[in-house]
Amino acid sequence: MKLTPRLALLFRPARVTPAGPARRARRRRAAVAVGVGLALAVLLQAGLGLAAEFSLYLRDPGYADKELRLRKQFAAHPGAPSVVMLGTSRTGYGFYSARIREAMAAGLGGRAMAFNFGIPASGPVGHLTYLRRLLADGHRPGLLLIEVLPPTLAALADGPLEARFLHGERLRRGEVETVIGYDFPAEKTRREWVRSVTVPWHALRFPIMGRVNPSSLPWHLRYDWSRTEDPAGWTTPMVTDLTPAQAEAGLTRAAGEYGAILADMHPTGGGARALADLLALCRDQKIPVRLVLMPESEGFRALYPPATTERLYAFLAELEAEYGTPLIDARGWLPAAAFTDGHHMLRPGAEAFSDRLVREAILPFFRGR
Repeated sequence: MKLTPRLALLFRPARVTPAGPARRARRRRAAVAVGVGLALAVLLQAGLGLAAEFSLYLRDPGYADKELRLRKQFAAHPGAPSVVMLGTSRTGYGFYSARIREAMAAGLGGRAMAFNFGIPASGPVGHLTYLRRLLADGHRPGLLLIEVLPPTLAALADGPLEARFLHGERLRRGEVETVIGYDFPAEKTRREWVRSVTVPWHALRFPIMGRVNPSSLPWHLRYDWSRTEDPAGWTTPMVTDLTPAQAEAGLTRAAGEYGAILADMHPTGGGARALADLLALCRDQKIPVRLVLMPESEGFRALYPPATTERLYAFLAELEAEYGTPLIDARGWLPAAAFTDGHHMLRPGAEAFSDRLVREAILPFFRGR
């Protein structure tokens, strides 16, 4: 069969052309570009991981934002009587720090400083971690108030309640093994911290976006709860009043979160040990401290069976006897109308709680000194 010239071109064997200098140069440039890209990616990951280890601005924004504001408050009121409260979102909404500062200044006849260091979903392990950081940065309050959230003391199968929220990427390397010692899940916590160092652009993506463009994230991933309008750290309640139906719905949600834990709570978990170590640290550092049981509505207090209540107060009495730490029991201070859900305060509740706290605990302490 004779091929036409056009078909002959199709079946002609391919000629192998030796790579010329230009083609080799292009390949070298491509290889260099890939290598530079990989090196740059590694450098960016390592740089961010190193920065996050030395600065908590990205690793733990909730803490870092509060610490920066606390530093400014100490600078604005040098040498003044100072009170700082460590706690959860209950403290965040309830400890009206500017109002407390004004009442302290009036009652003591001079300047004063009060700061709200409430961090949502925290607990004794987190508070111990925060106090160690604060002391390392040179912050020493004249009086330290520590909120006791009873469910965080419980011995749970998966570790302290706060371990569900305080993840390894929010910790520095030296803090990882410490929290594991309080029953945080070891493998998970270590893995989360390692990822924050080896692939920080992924592991810390939500805190980063929370800094750059928080509105692009749902509220619980923004890590911006400490960026409040109040320079003294108070989280202004978003609502001023509720209908009875809304209040009942809020209490129902709270019962769903805490009811099962409180039903048979034994304050023997890692959080209970961390609270004791927190008081020991205060004693060693000669920091006056008070424990505070925050206000709860009658409906919320009904979630505590008598045996749970008895065990709670027995545990706190042991701490007071061992560390000389008085307890401020504010559980019954406010009516149900003061809360959104039986334990987070509305503004009128925060005002009433803060006024009584100053009157019955803070001013007597400083006057006694």
